[in-house]
Amino acid sequence: MGSMITLGIGRMEIDWGKNNVYRDHAALFQSKDIKQVPYYYVDTDTDEAIIEMKEGYSRKLSSVKRRLDLLGYSIYSIRKLYENSIRECEEFGYKVRFTFDDFYSTLKSIDVPQVDTVKIAVKYDENGYDLGEYVRKCILEDPQIKEHLPITYDEQEANDWRNPKYDLGEFFENLDPYITLRILAENPNNGDLELQWNFADVVENGWVKREEIVHELTPKEKILLVTEGSSDSFIIKKALVSLYPDISDFFNFVDMEENYPFTGVGNLYNFCLGLARIGIQNNIIVIFDNDTAGVEKYELSNALNKPKTFFITKLPDHTEFLSFRTLGPQGEINENINGKAVSIECFLDFNSIAKIPSIRWTSFNKKIERYQGELVGKDEYTRAYKNCSLIDGSYDSSKLKFLIDYLLTQWIKAQG
Repeated sequence: MGSMITLGIGRMEIDWGKNNVYRDHAALFQSKDIKQVPYYYVDTDTDEAIIEMKEGYSRKLSSVKRRLDLLGYSIYSIRKLYENSIRECEEFGYKVRFTFDDFYSTLKSIDVPQVDTVKIAVKYDENGYDLGEYVRKCILEDPQIKEHLPITYDEQEANDWRNPKYDLGEFFENLDPYITLRILAENPNNGDLELQWNFADVVENGWVKREEIVHELTPKEKILLVTEGSSDSFIIKKALVSLYPDISDFFNFVDMEENYPFTGVGNLYNFCLGLARIGIQNNIIVIFDNDTAGVEKYELSNALNKPKTFFITKLPDHTEFLSFRTLGPQGEINENINGKAVSIECFLDFNSIAKIPSIRWTSFNKKIERYQGELVGKDEYTRAYKNCSLIDGSYDSSKLKFLIDYLLTQWIKAQG
């Protein structure tokens, strides 16, 4: 009969594979997620379900949600993916009268812990179901779901091709399982449920090698993050590793050991110009400072013709910068420094050194008639950051979280 490899939440299986034919789900997990997890089988003599503990991946769905976003399955993109699947299915003659909104509301209403594909397999078929059969024979027959279906059908056999339920089953059998998974992750009640990838059987029986299952993200899945200076990259990298360990492995940084190649806004702009000209296809996020020089080059760079995987942004505006102490030709006054003097050091904890946070105006840009400013003592803030812990509560990381969340949201929306 062969060996099965399954992706599921508890007893609700979402994707199946057999022997060496399967979808690689390693990108949903990290190596630390490998643990002993339950495997569900059917005793062919007694038709009873049995459970064995074996090696597999397991991660909370709330954490998998972030990884799905970075893999291109955000809430912004799955609607388009779903509708593309409908069009492809209809090209083969199937009529799918089940909109994304229907699918979304139906999945969000499912009580996942109550779904038991193992029990269904015991009752109906020793080989279990494929997704299409499971949808036709079980999900679509649930009274609460059936009541809201946008189709009507008579009581024909579920596998009768004349039954509209058959069209739905065929559609769901070929639907990308990550669309289903991402919608399930939208329900906060599912956040603590464990997503499991049970791969032990195909490894133990010699169909695949363990290293083909247990591996890091591929270069295609990674994102290169480039900033105006090496300290900027260090600050973001430390924040990701400390505050976002569940997704930090998605990001690569330019080697900063010596001679950082993009120091300064001009060099970073030239880098963008060069990559745009060659039509780079890698995942890249370029971040300009939110100061006078940075905004000017950001706007020029963002106007370049480039693929969506080459994303250019700038540091975000923040309410704390709306009225900020500045030092310059007009003396000491409070000003809005957003777009004029916000560097990444402004997102560090201002209480980490004994100094009043201040911006000093350093030069005047005649072209746009605006001063360029710099945070006083920014190197001291950076040194304090290098020696701090972001996880014990001793350092105020609220602005760093704001920054990372902003960058993630902007990237994810751009890819949708």
